[in-house]
Amino acid sequence: MDANRLAQALSLLGVAGYAYFLWFRPSQEGIALALGLTLGGAAFGYGERPFPVPLFLGLFAVYLVLQVFFGHPLFALGGGLLGAGLPYLRYRLRKPTR
Repeated sequence: MDANRLAQALSLLGVAGYAYFLWFRPSQEGIALALGLTLGGAAFGYGERPFPVPLFLGLFAVYLVLQVFFGHPLFALGGGLLGAGLPYLRYRLRKPTR
C-alpha cells in the first residue's frame, strides 16, 4: 500500500471511529483521537514528494487549539501524529524506483 492510499485509509478510519465513539460507545477521548486521525491523515498529500494541504493543516491547528482549552489535547495530538506520521513513514521506507 502506497503512502497516499494509507493516508486516505487512515482518514476514513478516523471518520468511522468518530461515528463509533459518537453513537455506539460515547467517549470524548475517542472522538478526539478519531478527529485527530482524520485531520492528520488528510494534512499531507503524497505524490512524487509529500506536500502539505493547507486547508486540513489549518483545520487541525484550530482543532488542536480548541482541544487544548476545552478538551483532550493528548488524544487529539496522538491521533494527528498517527495520521500524519504513518503515511510519511511508509513514504520514507518505500523502495526507490530506478
